[in-house]
Amino acid sequence: MSIPKEPDQVMKFRGGSVLGKKTILKSDHFPGCQNKRLFPQIDGAPNYRQADSLHVHGVAIPTIDGIRNVLDHIRAQMTGKKSKLLWINLREEPVVYINGRPFVLRDVERPFSNLEYTGINRARVEQMESRLKDDIMLEAARYGNKILVTDELLDGQMVDQWEPVTLESVKTPLEVYETLQLEGFYVDYERVPITDEKSPKELDFDILLWTLNGLVVTRISLFGVQNYGDNLVYRAVHGLVQVV
Repeated sequence: MSIPKEPDQVMKFRGGSVLGKKTILKSDHFPGCQNKRLFPQIDGAPNYRQADSLHVHGVAIPTIDGIRNVLDHIRAQMTGKKSKLLWINLREEPVVYINGRPFVLRDVERPFSNLEYTGINRARVEQMESRLKDDIMLEAARYGNKILVTDELLDGQMVDQWEPVTLESVKTPLEVYETLQLEGFYVDYERVPITDEKSPKELDFDILLWTLNGLVVTRISLFGVQNYGDNLVYRAVHGLVQVV
């Protein structure tokens, strides 16, 4: 049996445990995802903002270079102080980095809709991301070490393209932050999956309270949310941190 190479056939015959039939890897950054009213605008980190004068920041899922830029920006603000940053990823759906860019899993028929996994915990979503990485590497091996991904154009149309990959160029979010720690960045990483555009559940607040409890004044918290300028979860977390 010949290996399909047309995009629709590649998607139709996908057979991974996470990257399955009729799924796509959609770039998480798209035209217009940056809210122009927010300042400063940090390259690779859409919708970065700080909660007033609190040591609390928010940002959409950044590129790997965008993460470095955010960490450098915050570190520059803390002149003379060595402050550890706690980065809390609130994304519920599995995310994978390919050549430094974040991609998310989507149904080919509904590329603009999140795949919801309400109630999923950190362990399960990170297992899915690890399996997604394995699926990508297995599929890429069939196509000359390339994986089919989907980008969004200015007019909202989807365009498929082949992205070259190596084992080093495909990373889960956890692997990204572990790499940054090895590079010398003073950052810890947590994952608290919360369904986008819905009110956080009581358990979500309990987990966030447990995560934030005991943070010292010099500890900075940064929340990674969806690629929107104003986010229900971020606003709820902002209020939570003020209470804490």
